[in-house]
Amino acid sequence: MLPSTLYIIGNGFDLWHRIPSSYKQFKEYVRSCDERMFDAVDRYLRAGEDWSDLESALAGIDVDVIIDDLSGSMVSYGADDWSDAYHHDFQYEVNNVVQRLSSELRVRFGAWIRTLAIPTPSSAATRLKEIDSDAVFLSFNYSSTLRDLYGVPDAQVLHIHGKATLPNSELILGHAWNPVQRQSLNDACDEDTDSRLMEAHNILDDYFAKTFKPSEQLITEHQAFFDQLGAIDIVHVLGHSLSEVDLLYFQALLRMPRVAAAQWSIACRSEQERPTKHARLVEIGVPAKLIKPVLWEDL
Repeated sequence: MLPSTLYIIGNGFDLWHRIPSSYKQFKEYVRSCDERMFDAVDRYLRAGEDWSDLESALAGIDVDVIIDDLSGSMVSYGADDWSDAYHHDFQYEVNNVVQRLSSELRVRFGAWIRTLAIPTPSSAATRLKEIDSDAVFLSFNYSSTLRDLYGVPDAQVLHIHGKATLPNSELILGHAWNPVQRQSLNDACDEDTDSRLMEAHNILDDYFAKTFKPSEQLITEHQAFFDQLGAIDIVHVLGHSLSEVDLLYFQALLRMPRVAAAQWSIACRSEQERPTKHARLVEIGVPAKLIKPVLWEDL
């Protein structure tokens, strides 16, 4: 029998259960163990004071500041002490920054996520009054909170961005700006442009592909999950920010006629948040009359 209830789980779900999983806490983790990465994020990404915009900020890397900061390693061809090694020093330094803000940041993020303790029924400081264990769950979290705290079988949960409980699972962290939609940095160059700068531009162009969240690909890979949503009557959104970086997933859900016609509830931290959450779901495409904002304490 097809499930009638869908839960959409975001990081606010773990935060409400007092799991210290905010980007602010990730920032402090990086500060404590990787000073070079911490400095690179703070200088080259517009992630906000608490790094709350980290994912979207990956698309806004400040290329000009990187090039200015590292241009000292692009030694003039007329330098008295010129060495052939100087052909690659600048590109090497640019590549170091790119790796630090792409693959190394993702690995560091995964290592941090796996340090977070998940509450159990006996240790949880707070929990929902009830949760439908026969429902299906689209989780944007990496944690095992649903399984460990509520006994939801893994088979009913799609961790669309990876599972922290799988040691070799690469956790997905990225922006939503498809790199094929942006111009190469070299498009503004001409025949007089230093070849080392053009090579650095290529490295920076590759960065946008490395930090892109492949949402369309992930939806295709997990199409079976979306195909089972043909009997959904109720959708609960618990702790998802409804940000642009995950918009494609909501669009995929709303292409399912029963999901689009279901009753939607969304958890709110306060009365003041109700209209904001309601308006955002309307912007995404949920009919206004089908939306019911609910306070966390009433769930």
